[in-house]
Amino acid sequence: MTSKEISVAPREIHDLIQRASRVKGCEASVAERIASKITFCEINYGGGINSWLQLVADDENCLTETFKSVQVLDSIPSKDSLDFSWNPSIPFAFIAQSLNALQSYGFTWECNPEAPTGDVQIECVCLNKLDSEKIASNNKMNKAFSEGLQVDKDDWENLVGISSRFLLSEKILDDADSAVYE
Repeated sequence: MTSKEISVAPREIHDLIQRASRVKGCEASVAERIASKITFCEINYGGGINSWLQLVADDENCLTETFKSVQVLDSIPSKDSLDFSWNPSIPFAFIAQSLNALQSYGFTWECNPEAPTGDVQIECVCLNKLDSEKIASNNKMNKAFSEGLQVDKDDWENLVGISSRFLLSEKILDDADSAVYE
């Protein structure tokens, strides 16, 4: 870990992205799904937090519009080969989880440009169904949950600042001193 990195738990990423997405105008279920996508990407590819920050820096409506544009990958395609394209391009972080799920159904994928991290802007994805190939799972998820993740400290502090503007209900604040939260 360098001095520019901080160790965080995946649940912290999920929580902050969810709250920050609400601050940026997303309704609760959309914010939850975005948080899941960004956390998955951060664990498996890195760059998820940075991609979210870049997206909301451009335009607050961009977050919801990007989410809507990637939902096409959230169901199993009826064809064996499909191409999806986005104009403007989208961060890989928003499609990484869906592509991983499609792999478990025998689909392989290629991105243009190739996506080594979540903050790479993707213009198109090509899906192809393979009959018998199984995709091996990796151990990144277990490692992240047991050891945490190293994320950029500046990105983390920026995300904390945005998410801190999410207002909690009085009921939650009143119950903060109860035995449930101790």
